[in-house]
Amino acid sequence: MKKALFLLILIIPAVAFAQLDNTAFEQRMKVEPADSNKLFLGINMLGFVKDNEFFDTMVEGYTLFGYQLNPYLSYNISRNVRLDAGVYVQKDIGNDEYSQVKPTLSLKIRNNNFNFIFGTLEGSVHHRLIEPLYDFERVLNNRLENGAQVVWMKEGIFLDTWIDWQKMIYANSTEPERFTAGVSFNKTLFNFGDVHFDLPLQIVVAHQGGQIDTIDNEVITRLNMAGGLTLEGTGSGFISGWGVKAYGAMFSTNANQPRFSKDGIGYFVNPYLKTRIGLTVMGSYWHGDRFLSIEGSPLYASANEIYPNRVDRTRDFLMLRFLYDLKVADGLTLTARAEPFLDTYSQELEYSFGLYLNFSERFFLLNAKKNR
Repeated sequence: MKKALFLLILIIPAVAFAQLDNTAFEQRMKVEPADSNKLFLGINMLGFVKDNEFFDTMVEGYTLFGYQLNPYLSYNISRNVRLDAGVYVQKDIGNDEYSQVKPTLSLKIRNNNFNFIFGTLEGSVHHRLIEPLYDFERVLNNRLENGAQVVWMKEGIFLDTWIDWQKMIYANSTEPERFTAGVSFNKTLFNFGDVHFDLPLQIVVAHQGGQIDTIDNEVITRLNMAGGLTLEGTGSGFISGWGVKAYGAMFSTNANQPRFSKDGIGYFVNPYLKTRIGLTVMGSYWHGDRFLSIEGSPLYASANEIYPNRVDRTRDFLMLRFLYDLKVADGLTLTARAEPFLDTYSQELEYSFGLYLNFSERFFLLNAKKNR
């Protein structure tokens, strides 16, 4: 109990952030009218090391250490259309082979606040989902998404809808088709000076099935949903911002699960303080009852496929996060994170820490004038 009281004392004054601020990891495709008919060389790069010192919780400890590189050619077909083509490679340090080498191709159409993307999506952390619905570590080991996406962004509104087609099948396929679709929505309801009150809603749906495969398995649909209320404001002096974000989450499926329930729930409360020096201190409390996740962090789930012998009907833990972003140069950001947490079931204090280098920039090559 002493450890629980210690964490509560630290978390409560931080008065509360739900999802992590992963802006430093976003690599959005900007479409600017001034770039019409111009060709660019672009480079996206992420270097990372994340050490999970887990001993008595839902996940055992491990380390992720490597880098991602995505060089691409970018051509602005017109004032509002951009085409990118490149290659994505991932190197896990300590592995002599590249763990991933994949082509990337994205076509983005922008009309004021409306954005449509076909091909390689602005996926992963760009969806701005909470961790029970999207695991941050997928950025490090399963980042690419391919399909179609619509994004609407303006002051006070964020809407992202997408479909990530993960497995295509053909006649007599021996595997089912698989895809994941989602909606991420946030609307500012009220502004009171420097304080705003928001309504977030998030949905992730996974489908597995098909009619032209050769296997006799049921069509499976799984659903994660989260919604809540957030209160955020700006500060003065050393404190630049503060907030409280609270979510209710649910899981549902039509699949028969002998060891698991078809439905589960959870709630997620996150206070935070931002400082002028780039440091954010955040507290998180999660309580889940038979909650399962499609693409979320396994820490929040009552069971996961990697460790099938462990099932915790109730998941309950407190987490304290120290998050620091430093702009090193144009396009280059250093991010450091330390995240101790207390699993209240085992009464063990676990922790993880990470260091990340994000670089994203385009370099002008030539102006490709069209023949009249």
